[in-house]
Amino acid sequence: MPYSLDAPVIKNVKFPNHNYLVSLRAPKVAQQALPGQFVMAAQVDDSSIPYPLLRRALAVYSTTQEDGEKSIINLLLKIVGDGTLRLASLEKDDTVNLIGPLGNSFNTVHNTSRKHFLVAGGIGIASFYLLAEQLRQKNQEVHLIYGGQTADDLVGLEDFQMLDIPVYVTTNDGSQGFKGLVTEGLEIYLQKVPYDNLTIYTCGPTPMMKAVSDLAAHHSIACQISVEAKMACGFGVCLGCSVKTTDTYRLACQHGPIFDASEFIWENE
Repeated sequence: MPYSLDAPVIKNVKFPNHNYLVSLRAPKVAQQALPGQFVMAAQVDDSSIPYPLLRRALAVYSTTQEDGEKSIINLLLKIVGDGTLRLASLEKDDTVNLIGPLGNSFNTVHNTSRKHFLVAGGIGIASFYLLAEQLRQKNQEVHLIYGGQTADDLVGLEDFQMLDIPVYVTTNDGSQGFKGLVTEGLEIYLQKVPYDNLTIYTCGPTPMMKAVSDLAAHHSIACQISVEAKMACGFGVCLGCSVKTTDTYRLACQHGPIFDASEFIWENE
């Protein structure tokens, strides 16, 4: 059940390369958010600014407890325009208008795999911490393959390392880890780690996700994708985030953002 609420900012941590981690007190969202779900967020400002038009879809990166209960959501974002710039400029005790949690979640309930590869490109890592945390709590085998243009694009590595999972890093310029695309790193990793009983999950730039999906299909590996589509409303009213599947056109906000790669049709390649 999504909620509409105003959430105070607890802290805003700046990372390199225009990346930020904004923490908000939103107990109802924190207690219900599932891996892969998102919120629509905008700074609450005075009445002269139509903030609903500035809402941005952001994955719930992680949740934090206060007094033994989940009450804080952490949103990992990168400045790409005016909406994210305003969110990145938030300070403690500012207020954010939220709608969420929205969308579906990664399918782990009916997933019989015992091994899981999380393949993230850049800020796509924002969709994966809750998933990694949930899988580790179920004693599942989890691996993170994480790529960026440079080392400064790799945000949150320490969080995943604290979950005690193998992390394989790639950078296009070779400033950290394997020099090359994350998809090239994945191909190498698949040669090192047996991929029987495996599911791949991927989030990042569209060309990267398509390449990961193609690689998974080539090896007959199940693959789930988290689609990064522009959303105006987040709950299926504006019809602006339509994506094509083998069955019909669907809405990324309502039927996604998680799709099975085998049913997704990549357009505008």
